[in-house]
Amino acid sequence: MRTLILLMVLLVPLGANAQTTFERTYGGSGDDYAYSVAETDDGGYIVAGWTWSFGPGIPDIYLVKTDGAGDTVWTRAYGGSLGDFSYSVEQTDDGGYVVAGYTFSFGAGVA
Repeated sequence: MRTLILLMVLLVPLGANAQTTFERTYGGSGDDYAYSVAETDDGGYIVAGWTWSFGPGIPDIYLVKTDGAGDTVWTRAYGGSLGDFSYSVEQTDDGGYVVAGYTFSFGAGVA
């Protein structure tokens, strides 16, 4: 069994006082991967990657929203019946999120 293991570190100028903010494990019983972490306007984090644990496909885009302490606020899985992957996430000015990646489930050339 593999789970997403994510270490989030407070980013400060390099020096002797840099300390780990928190450590948390997110994900399910399948293989889950994180590829992007961004701090959000509320002091929390948004994590993007993909999951083999949740969603309709194999794998699907996986988002985890946390508060500033690393506790899960919500999770979402997006995708179709084929592979869907996210590599980057950023918060938008209106408080939403934009996710970049690719899909085999949707678009031209998919039968």
